Amino acid sequence: MSEWSDLPKELLQTIAKCLDSRVDVLRLRSVCTSWRSSVSFPSFDEEIPPLILKLPQPIGIDAVLFHATICRMEFSHQNANSSSSESNSKGWLTKIRVSKLGKLKLVHPLSDYPIMYSPFTLNLLDFRFFELSKAFMLKFPFGFPLYEVNKVVLFPISARCSKYEISILAIYHEGKLGYWKYGDESWTLLDDKNFQYDDIIEYKGQFYVVDRWGTVSWIDSSLKLIQYSPPLFGCGGQKNLVESCGDLYVVDRYLDGERRTWNDYENLDVNFPARRRTYRMCNPNATDFRIHKLDEEWGTWVDVKSLGDRAFVLGVDCSFSISSGDFFGGKGNCIYFTDDDNFKGKGLSSDSIRVFRLENHIIEKVTTLPEYSQIFWPPNFGLTGSNSAPKFNVSDLLKSLSAVMKA
Repeated sequence: MSEWSDLPKELLQTIAKCLDSRVDVLRLRSVCTSWRSSVSFPSFDEEIPPLILKLPQPIGIDAVLFHATICRMEFSHQNANSSSSESNSKGWLTKIRVSKLGKLKLVHPLSDYPIMYSPFTLNLLDFRFFELSKAFMLKFPFGFPLYEVNKVVLFPISARCSKYEISILAIYHEGKLGYWKYGDESWTLLDDKNFQYDDIIEYKGQFYVVDRWGTVSWIDSSLKLIQYSPPLFGCGGQKNLVESCGDLYVVDRYLDGERRTWNDYENLDVNFPARRRTYRMCNPNATDFRIHKLDEEWGTWVDVKSLGDRAFVLGVDCSFSISSGDFFGGKGNCIYFTDDDNFKGKGLSSDSIRVFRLENHIIEKVTTLPEYSQIFWPPNFGLTGSNSAPKFNVSDLLKSLSAVMKA
C-alpha cells in the first residue's frame, strides 16, 4: 500500500478529473491520508451551481435545482455480525446529497426528505458506495418541493456544467413537456398539442418521454420529438419509465380516482405557494400495477408477468431497477413506491412506503413486510425483529463513524 500512497499528486488529480461521479471522488479521497490531501473535494458549486433559477411563466417561481445519487451502500470489510462472505456482499439502498462542506447527507431513495439519522459524516473507509442512478428535483429556495414540476432532468446530463449553462427538460402542470435554459425568459413547449406527458428517462444515452396513452417518444438534440413506440393504450392513470438490464419498461399505475390535468392549473394563482402545495398533494392512490416491456426489434409491447429477482423503485424524482440479491432482505418481483398523499407536507416515514407484489397483485405497507423493508438505510427503518440483516445498534454505529471528509 505504501507504493500506492506515494503516487504523484499530479497523477491523482488527473484521475479525479476523469471521474464523473462525486461518490467516486469521495471514495478516491478515502483510500489514505496522502490521497485525501492530494485530491480536492468537488464542492456542490462545481457540479451543479446552487443558483436561484428564476423560472418563467407559467410557473413563474424562484427555484433551486437539487441533485442526488442513488447508491447501494455496503460495508467495505467483513462485519463481525455477518455469518458469511455472501451476506457481507449485500448492502442497503440510499440516496446521497453532498453539502458544500463535503459531508454526505442521506435522504430516503423514494423521496427527497432526510432520513431520521441524517445528516452525519460517514467514514468511507468503512463503507463502499455503488452508484445506481442520478436524480434531480426543483425546490423552493427554502426547501419545499416544487409541486408544479412533476419531473425534471438536466439536458444533457453533465457532471461538470459551468455556472450559467444549466438547461432542463421538465414535465410540469401535470403533463406539459417543456425545455428551459438559464437566462431564457420563457419555456419552450416541446409539444403544443399533447399536454398528457407522465415521465422522462435517460435511456442508452438518449432522453425518452411517455404520455398517458403509453406512447414513448425520443427527444433528439434539437429538441424534436420522434415517436419511438406504438401506443400502449394501457388503462392505468399514470405511466412511469424504468430501465432494467438494458430493456425499457413502462409501469402502468391504476388509481382509485381521476388525476388532475393541466387545465386545473389555468386559474391557479401563482403568487401563493402554500395554496399550490395544498392543491397539488390531493392525488388518488394506487390500486394496481401492470408492467410492459418494449420489444424494440418488433416494435411491440410485451406484458410482463414476473420480474424475477428484479425490483422496480418508483421515486418522486427518478425510477430505477435493482437486483434483490444485492440487498439485505431484498425481495424481487415487486414494486416499491409511495403515493403523493402520504407526504402530508411533513416528510416521508417508513409507514408511507408501499410494496406491490406481482405474484398476487397485492399492495401493502412496507412496515407489515419486514422481509421487504431491510433494503433501506438505515437498517430496521421503522421496523424491528427482522433477521435479514446484520444486527447492530444504529446509535452505536453512528458514534463509531469518524470524520474523514476534512480537507
